[in-house]
Amino acid sequence: RVPRRTPMACQFCRGRKLKCDGCKPSCSNCNRRGYPCNYVPVYGCQPSPLS
Repeated sequence: RVPRRTPMACQFCRGRKLKCDGCKPSCSNCNRRGYPCNYVPVYGCQPSPLS
């Protein structure tokens, strides 16, 4: 099975290095903790291929 990658992690998950499920408007980690969930696009970064 090929693991699915989330295209972008929210700021909270990125800062805490947590696995973000990428659900919008609020991911499960932020929803569970009651934090605001913010997605900020990262420019100039190409996704690495899964191999």
